Amino acid sequence: MKYKKLLSLATASVLACSLSVTCAACGKDGDNGPNPAAPTNTYEYDIPQDYCRTYYEVFVRSFADGNGDGIGDFKGLIEKLDYLNDGDDSTTEDLGINGIWLMPINSSNSYHKYDVKDYYNVDAEYGTLDDFDKLVEECNKRDIWLQMDLVLNHTSKQHPWFKQALTDARNGLTPETSEAMAKYCFKLTSELSGSDGYAKVSDSPYSYLCNFSIEMPDLNLSNIQVREEIKNIVDFWLERGVHSFRLDAVPWAFADGSIYTEENGEFWTWFNDYCNQKGAEVFGKENDGINSYCYNVGEVWTGNMDIEKFFGTGMSCFNYSMGGADDVGFAELANGWGTSDAGWFTDKLAEIQAGTLAKDPDAIMSNFLSNHDNDRSAGYFNYDQVKIKKAAALYLLAPGNPYIYYGEEIGAAGSGVDPNKRLPFNWGDGKYNMKNPPGANYDGTQKFGTWKSQNRSTSSILTFYRNAIQLRNRFPEIGRGVMTPHGLTSDNKIKTQASILAAGSSLNSTNSLNSSVAVYTLTWKNRTILIVHNTGTASVTLDTSEFAGYKLVGNLKANGGDVKLNDSTLTMSPATVALLHI
Repeated sequence: MKYKKLLSLATASVLACSLSVTCAACGKDGDNGPNPAAPTNTYEYDIPQDYCRTYYEVFVRSFADGNGDGIGDFKGLIEKLDYLNDGDDSTTEDLGINGIWLMPINSSNSYHKYDVKDYYNVDAEYGTLDDFDKLVEECNKRDIWLQMDLVLNHTSKQHPWFKQALTDARNGLTPETSEAMAKYCFKLTSELSGSDGYAKVSDSPYSYLCNFSIEMPDLNLSNIQVREEIKNIVDFWLERGVHSFRLDAVPWAFADGSIYTEENGEFWTWFNDYCNQKGAEVFGKENDGINSYCYNVGEVWTGNMDIEKFFGTGMSCFNYSMGGADDVGFAELANGWGTSDAGWFTDKLAEIQAGTLAKDPDAIMSNFLSNHDNDRSAGYFNYDQVKIKKAAALYLLAPGNPYIYYGEEIGAAGSGVDPNKRLPFNWGDGKYNMKNPPGANYDGTQKFGTWKSQNRSTSSILTFYRNAIQLRNRFPEIGRGVMTPHGLTSDNKIKTQASILAAGSSLNSTNSLNSSVAVYTLTWKNRTILIVHNTGTASVTLDTSEFAGYKLVGNLKANGGDVKLNDSTLTMSPATVALLHI
């Protein structure tokens, strides 16, 4: 396993100049581009080999076409891996990604492939198992860990199990006498009230459960044979080099879609325990000492705090309390709408982390702005580039793992029906052009242009993402640290929210800047980093005397301006971020 070193001070200073950094060695940044400061410390330690990573969600069909048939594939993805991570810490043109979530790649009849026909093969549109093995090999060279979308709630109607189940149902068998029927959720049609999410089997008294589509029958996840097959599937992919799974439709494992049930908890605990056991067998020698050997992430589509219960099963969950729409958490604060002000934001994020850690001390939050089920996040901000960058900084510098949806880093557009949210990546180099997914009808423009047009621009969205991820990689505390929310006293001094609120006033009544200045610390292994986001439209001057000895070690600028620390006085232009460290 490759261990990536952080940059030394000398190397980082050279890198800083290449990124148009405002520093004595580089001169003034004259194009209002983002500019993380050259580090003023000399920390140099290995990036931990654990599951706290910066993930990139890839819809293989729409990412890069390597064979010229208009459909993205493994070959194209391999050819573009250097864009995500070139494996060389001295370069700055890669994105700095070290984890990839592959949307479903198993054999399927649909374009999205959430209806699996064969769990032990890849879809021919994407290539062969040999191609997949090559992808794993190339990812390993770059220290990228693969996470594979695993769909266990249902199969394709064309799966051999279900074909046999239909045959048995039509031949007079029952779930008690047919092994195939027992693997799914069949009921006598006469016992159903209305449809109840069931579809009738012609020429049979039975119906089958299919909560998402008539083409996707739900599996019976309490069936012993199904569970043994699931173990075989986990073995197959972990032994092939997949490190973890993204789990589809988690609350629907037992039909009703409730946020959490006893049956759901039992099944997912069983599943995650087995994955961790198998992961320790496969990866334990290379990564001895980490607490979890299979970081699985569940799709639990709700902002309800009961989501924490799923962390108790050993999985992570996507943070829908803070992402997935324009009116929650990260996006709302970036939009400046006021109902989710900065003080609320930091308190809520810390509350979510504390709740998940109480369920699982090794829990990692999974943060995101949008994914394949949500409108493209650039649309949340009406394609305002400054707001797009502010939101990116908020979630990329939050505790846990960020999930970047492919194209998000170039401000990709797409909304409406699902295929519109999964349009091809806009490379702009003429070689990797792809067809739209079937059913796409998006007629909007890609306002921010192509990867090619943004690649060399110091003020582009792409460059901002690169710079933010470099800061994540430089300071492991950012993803792994325990969060403490801070605020501003009436004299602009940074103190913990708890100490400010203990005085008997609300944050905003104490200082109105608490509505737009988000402040928090992240502490990991006795290292603490202080992060300050000025999401407002005016410059601020803050007192950092509570953090004696801290230096300005990085900054981000969504719209130019200055970030300066003189003694204990921190001055920040609008839409900037400051990182302070001992």
